[in-house]
Amino acid sequence: MVNWQEPKPRMKIIECGRPFAPEYGQALTDVTVDPAEWEHVCSARFGLGRPCSFNDKTLWTGDSYRYDIFLRKSGRYGGEYALRWWNGSGEGWLIAEDKDRRGESCLLSMIAAMGDETRRWDACHFLWKAAHMSAVAAAATAANEIKQAFVDGLLKKRKRGGVVRVTIEPKKLTV
Repeated sequence: MVNWQEPKPRMKIIECGRPFAPEYGQALTDVTVDPAEWEHVCSARFGLGRPCSFNDKTLWTGDSYRYDIFLRKSGRYGGEYALRWWNGSGEGWLIAEDKDRRGESCLLSMIAAMGDETRRWDACHFLWKAAHMSAVAAAATAANEIKQAFVDGLLKKRKRGGVVRVTIEPKKLTV
């Protein structure tokens, strides 16, 4: 496979990450990731060029996206897998609990076991895009709810003890 990317990614001393999915009732929060605590399991690079969706003669190389899978054996949950992504919009980590002790396999461990690196890339790209677009959709939904509450006059501003709080009042039901 011809690929200009190194087998192991270049990383900063400290990087930013977040859980694949937050706990129930929790917001997406960024966490600090120390790459030195993680073991590099495998890379997922694009491989040879593939036909573009708009032109069969033009090849898309996909080299502007890179994914790597990492494992940390001692974590908050006894073990964690992480998908490190790097592309034109930045870089970051998506962290998933390793639930092997409960008899559940982590999807990242199954992807890491794939022998074909280009298929690993496809699976990692799907996961990253799903997580990224879900976060974008959640932010848009929250913004739209706030805008609609403003239009409906449901935003209430209160000041108590020098602290200003804004709440969204529930809509009044008409029967």
